[in-house]
Amino acid sequence: MGWNIAIGVIVLIGVGGIIISRSGSSGASAPAVGDHWHARLEVFDCQSGGFLGFVPEFHNRADNDSVQAGIHSHADGFIHIHPFTSDEAGDNATIGKYLDFAGYDLDENGWSLWEGGPRQNGDQCGDGQPGEVRWTVDGEEQSGNPADYHPEDGEVIVLAFVPAGQEIPAAPANESAPTDL
Repeated sequence: MGWNIAIGVIVLIGVGGIIISRSGSSGASAPAVGDHWHARLEVFDCQSGGFLGFVPEFHNRADNDSVQAGIHSHADGFIHIHPFTSDEAGDNATIGKYLDFAGYDLDENGWSLWEGGPRQNGDQCGDGQPGEVRWTVDGEEQSGNPADYHPEDGEVIVLAFVPAGQEIPAAPANESAPTDL
């Protein structure tokens, strides 16, 4: 009987060790230096009444044009995430970092993007209702600051400036692939 209990304890410890070691790895939720991921980004603006064009192409950081951005745009509708340094990998690989590298601003209270003008929560939409920054990932509405979100490979993110309670429009059909595959 003691032998069976000892074997059972050893098996449980081994399985527990595997679970703990795997939960500590970066996995799919934190791109590492050398990874190459793509997440689609669409932006809907109720003032203009539709989706904005894609983030303009950029390959270097807006605040230092001599430094290459490992989170950048090819103007194809995708966030290209292939970190070159640790300051743009893991927990640092966010939508906010991406837009900051492009020279734009985003938080839960508003944005200043490449077209459509700046928006602040409370600004009026085309129908006169006050709009607010809201967002979805793969069609599910999220809460919190979208700038802090870490996109994962293959996700579709929609940033929207729409009235409270209005459904966030789904991303338009896009059958193109990232341009750097």
